[in-house]
Amino acid sequence: MEYFPIMLEEDFEQTYPEIHREVCEVLGMGFVPNIFRCLTNVSPELALASWGMVKNNLCGGELSRVSKEILFSYIAFKRNCQYCHVAHHAMALKFGHDDQDIIEIVNDIESVRNPVLKSVLQFADVCMAHDFNASVEMYEDLEDIGLEKEEIIELIGMVSCSLYMVNLADSLSVDIDKRFTDYTENAA
Repeated sequence: MEYFPIMLEEDFEQTYPEIHREVCEVLGMGFVPNIFRCLTNVSPELALASWGMVKNNLCGGELSRVSKEILFSYIAFKRNCQYCHVAHHAMALKFGHDDQDIIEIVNDIESVRNPVLKSVLQFADVCMAHDFNASVEMYEDLEDIGLEKEEIIELIGMVSCSLYMVNLADSLSVDIDKRFTDYTENAA
């Protein structure tokens, strides 16, 4: 039995048609994930604020969407949030990443061949460890691999957004969307 019920997608679409359309299009999966439909039942204001954070950090900016999806999935894996790990694994696959790479990434960051992605994930590790001295040192490393200051700020926002959403998904005990699990299974 779920403590916080998830609004049916049909009800969400009927009650919030513009937001439904926007989430489907901007998120790029063609549906509104359980977490947003659950949040809407809990607090429409919190749902809107959370969607705004995801839309601006995950779906906007200069860093590649696939890198952000991998980062989100990586942070969720490290924080043991099965919902976000599966959801963002599926979205990373949707946006062009290959399944084996994601499995390798979450198990061994040293296996990452892309130096920018590797540094981004290392930065996430430092942020999750609350190692503020190391994060300051990493700013130079990120600049050395070609990230501009604005992109570093975007990365900080993305790490923060991921941690926020992981906490929400875990706190609400949201069930994983079958469409996300189907997507990861079919891609394998």
